[in-house]
Amino acid sequence: MLSAALNRSLLAAARGGAGQRAVARCLSTVEVDEAMVTDSKGNVDPMQVFEQIDTNGDGVLSKEEFRVAVEKMHYDDLLKIKDSLSRNELSYNPTADKDKTLEETHASVIGRRMLVTAEVGVSKIFPAGFGWQTAAYFAEKGGLEATDLNFFLATGVGDGIGVCVGHTAYMAGKKMVTGDQDIDLGKELQVGTMLGSAAVCSGGIWQPTVNALQGAGWEFTNSVIATGGVATLAFFTGLRLARLAYSPIFEGVEEATYANLKADAALSVAVGGAAGCFLGTDVSYGAANWMGGAIGIQDSFSPPLASAVAGTSTMLGFGVVQTGENLVYQKDKCWVD
Repeated sequence: MLSAALNRSLLAAARGGAGQRAVARCLSTVEVDEAMVTDSKGNVDPMQVFEQIDTNGDGVLSKEEFRVAVEKMHYDDLLKIKDSLSRNELSYNPTADKDKTLEETHASVIGRRMLVTAEVGVSKIFPAGFGWQTAAYFAEKGGLEATDLNFFLATGVGDGIGVCVGHTAYMAGKKMVTGDQDIDLGKELQVGTMLGSAAVCSGGIWQPTVNALQGAGWEFTNSVIATGGVATLAFFTGLRLARLAYSPIFEGVEEATYANLKADAALSVAVGGAAGCFLGTDVSYGAANWMGGAIGIQDSFSPPLASAVAGTSTMLGFGVVQTGENLVYQKDKCWVD
């Protein structure tokens, strides 16, 4: 796992402009013939870089080769290699890297990203919308109004519980079906707790944001965009604070770094898409709600059906925004990679 990650990191850094300078400098300290890895313009050939570091030529960096290379690298070089990537706990499972090749096509990258997108949508985003709507139902039954602070808190907690339970249950099922012993359910519960804590923030801010926009007379489409933007900031803030709180005590939660900051930001934008699309369930906008025919929650819906439609709406919004990210980001630059 470690060697595969380093292989990918070195190549990613070598392809970038700053990375070219970093790798070129570290190569000189590892006593690699720089003339063999650069062209006439001084650009680094990433394949030649790898071949020079891979001293036994088996296509994989051993622990010894890794140790020798790292000991002779400058600290700044290692930081640049790490910062060239965008990774967090939901990124593509690194244990599957052995099945990847350097000749991976653009189509296969997109396909892999869409698979991760679907998994996240089913395991976390759908349960988030389902949990929010279910909490709203019980809050209303308890006499709370959509303008009450306790209603905001209840729906936020429902959102967070949905994310945490959905993530943990999905990973437990995945381990049972695939037999993947690398899935540590204790760590997955910790990751679910971190994500759920962030979802409490975005779920809790949703209703007061909608109330404020409706009170200000905003029309539907602009409200979708604004609600998504507020939820993006709320989820991102919650996620970064959760890292600060949980990383010292949870082994499964990575401390805040620049690499996962980029990944968390991109994930938060997709979550904002989910929150924006969730507004489509509100049929009070009437004909202005151009999503209402597909995902509008009618008064005649049973509570389970209403919650299922809510989860579908959030999964749809997340999927649309994340698909855009999947198509735009370069290889190893998207959080799902």
